[in-house]
Amino acid sequence: MGNLTIIHKLCISVCWGLLLMYTAAERQYFISPHNASWADARNHCQVCFKEMVTLTPQNIQVIAKIINSTHWIGLRKYINYNDTYNETDDYDYDSDSDYDYYNSTNSTNTSSRSFGTPWTLWANGDPLIFQNWYPGFPLFKSPLPKIDCCSCSCTCPAPPRWTTPSPTTSTTSPSPTGSTTGFPTGSVVAEYSSIDSTNITVTESYDNTTDSTRSTSFYDVDTGTDMLTNATEWLNVTEWLNATEWLNVTEWLNVTERLNATEGANLTRRASITQAWDSTTAPARHTTDTPWTTTPQPPIISTCERSPMLPPIIPENNKNYIENSCVVILAFGPWVERECFEELPFICYEDRFMGAINVSNITSSSADLQWDQGPGDISHYRFQAFSREGSWNVTKNMHNLSYTLDNLIPGTGYVITVFAVKCERDLNPLNGSFYTIPGEVQNLTVTSFAENTVSMSWKKPNGNYGFFEVVAFSALGTEKHNKTVREEKMDFDGLTQGNEYTFIFRTGVNDRSMWSKNISISNCTRPGKVSNLKPLDIQDKNLILEWNPPEGNYIEFKVMAKDGNGELNVIVENITSLLNKPYKVKVSGLQNGTKLDFFVKVLGVCGLEGEIVNITTYTAPGPISNLKLKAEAKIIDATWDFTPNPGSIVTFTAKLVLDGEEKESKTISDKTVKFDSLKTATKYEVKVYAVLNNLKSPETHSFIFTLPSPPTGAKVNSKTAYSLAFEWTPPEYSSVQNYSCTLNSTFWGSSYVQIVSTTMCTFTDLMSGSTYDFNVYALSDNKASDPARCNGTTVKDPVEISLSMLCTSEVSLYCEKDETRKAVFEELQHHFKKILGEYVYHEVKTIS
Repeated sequence: MGNLTIIHKLCISVCWGLLLMYTAAERQYFISPHNASWADARNHCQVCFKEMVTLTPQNIQVIAKIINSTHWIGLRKYINYNDTYNETDDYDYDSDSDYDYYNSTNSTNTSSRSFGTPWTLWANGDPLIFQNWYPGFPLFKSPLPKIDCCSCSCTCPAPPRWTTPSPTTSTTSPSPTGSTTGFPTGSVVAEYSSIDSTNITVTESYDNTTDSTRSTSFYDVDTGTDMLTNATEWLNVTEWLNATEWLNVTEWLNVTERLNATEGANLTRRASITQAWDSTTAPARHTTDTPWTTTPQPPIISTCERSPMLPPIIPENNKNYIENSCVVILAFGPWVERECFEELPFICYEDRFMGAINVSNITSSSADLQWDQGPGDISHYRFQAFSREGSWNVTKNMHNLSYTLDNLIPGTGYVITVFAVKCERDLNPLNGSFYTIPGEVQNLTVTSFAENTVSMSWKKPNGNYGFFEVVAFSALGTEKHNKTVREEKMDFDGLTQGNEYTFIFRTGVNDRSMWSKNISISNCTRPGKVSNLKPLDIQDKNLILEWNPPEGNYIEFKVMAKDGNGELNVIVENITSLLNKPYKVKVSGLQNGTKLDFFVKVLGVCGLEGEIVNITTYTAPGPISNLKLKAEAKIIDATWDFTPNPGSIVTFTAKLVLDGEEKESKTISDKTVKFDSLKTATKYEVKVYAVLNNLKSPETHSFIFTLPSPPTGAKVNSKTAYSLAFEWTPPEYSSVQNYSCTLNSTFWGSSYVQIVSTTMCTFTDLMSGSTYDFNVYALSDNKASDPARCNGTTVKDPVEISLSMLCTSEVSLYCEKDETRKAVFEELQHHFKKILGEYVYHEVKTIS
């Protein structure tokens, strides 16, 4: 079981029964009842589950509700999700200057290796994109300032005053601070060669106090010398020295590092005095206008002593800092850091095992089972199976992923459950079920049949079964009926009359997953009988029999006729399709005015016949003859001949029909009839029959067109230089459909004809500026009406023709007279008008 100790293994068997499990979606969370360090907890989660819990905005509230104390979670400062931890690991973490607070001697980090950025991954490798820290966490180490290895102090004796004011012009300026250092704050400084300038060095040191009046110790790490200086007592730069007269600033100090001129001399940086005084005796140098007198003084001797450095003050938050911390969730949800070696309860998670059982090769007595492998370190699988009716069960522990069940009962349901066992804990069970194949029915027999029903019986199969499914297929392939029964017999009703069926039996189990082999049997239903039998269109020698066919299928109908002498040899013609409703046949070869009996029966499949239906009727008188029709524009006259039987009273019915629709009907006793107020140019049908004893003779009919009437309102619709379009109004109350259009030009000698079905004609390729005569005729039955007339002129497209005329006359100057010119022009105009007339546009002009 991986890296678990014996104690861990014992705890698993005792404690995991007490685990509280919560499932959100498909993930399960497990709360450990015992405590462990973070590394041991993670190792346990990896072995017996998947990993320590990863918190998200979706599950943190759920986790917080199921805990009541602090628990480890799958987060630590530096994580290696591919490995486990123990508390002896040499953890590596970032050791750059931000964490090297005291250098290597006082740092808690003893490793030079690095894990990189902290707080980046959960234990399962997910990125840390959600955090819920308790305020103040996580803790970070505060950096401390740099300090030297030791501290130094300097002691200098108080020198005697060595400046003497002039009796008349100078005074001595005492030290404004009362310093005993002997350095004056006046404007004169003496230079002595006995002072060794190389022994005076200033270095920076760290002072934890904030009192600005305390002395600062300066130490030079290069020369090892100390120098005690109080910035407010040692000198005032603006009063005590003039850098350009007293010394060479570039040789003694860098003023920007050594001094702050506006504050006096607050010395906080490292500086080195390489030459404080010149090595020769020199007179005093005046730096003010007031004269001074000086008295040479001996050099000042100072001593320096080293003392141990006090330990630094460590910030409060650094005392609680944990270098490589682990994270716990408090009982109310926030996170805090803890030492990873602490033993606390912890939370593991595992994705719900959603495997499946596959059942294959199912027979009536056996089945092969296979199931998915469980996640992680699975110790074994517990296999359980039982029959649904409770007569059989088995339980086995096994390590393989398959098993074969045999010696099973046909048509029986079995339930399978497989538990993957991990750390002596059952994972989510895998469930499956199946039925064995049931047996087929025995001794299937048809016991009876009718028009819509077939009755059958059989014996049940061996083993168990859920039901019997019976499917009836018609031989024509147009029907399929399905019924389910549990008994060993049935009346299969709802079938179609006169149809042949094949009945297929199969045994099924309750969930319809398994079926037996098919057993089939065939039989026919009896055909039905015709209904609503009646005679139609009774003639003198024939009539129509009409009936409704029976429901279902049939092959044909048989019609028989009898009179008082017995069965007649008649001719039966089918005038409708066999499947039409109603169905009609024409029976001919009959005698007129005779009483007859007609019989109809249905013939079906399998040689079966339906019930016979009969009817009695009479034949009609004979038809009229020699029907003649005469038509005018709105009138039709009809005449005919008829010879009745002696002593018969005969009437006639004449009908006027238009487009199959009866428009008028007249009953007369004479053999002539007139229909008026008709549509012109319309085709009418006239039907005439005789009526004797309320029986109609066969109709005699004829067709004729009424004469067309002329159209009206012919006019020009549009024109161009080379075309004319004409339109007109069709005649009123007319069925005319075609028109004949003619266009003629007397001048050009041209003629055009068009047959159109609209009320517009267009003629092209005409002469410009010419007038044409237009006629339109209505056409009906190859007869034309009177025309509608008009004329039209194409758009002029003038061409200029110049004529030069030479005038000669015996009379002197006769041609130069205006009267002569006018007479000639008028004669020319008359000439062109005579030739072109009104048929061609022309215009004659003179040019002076």
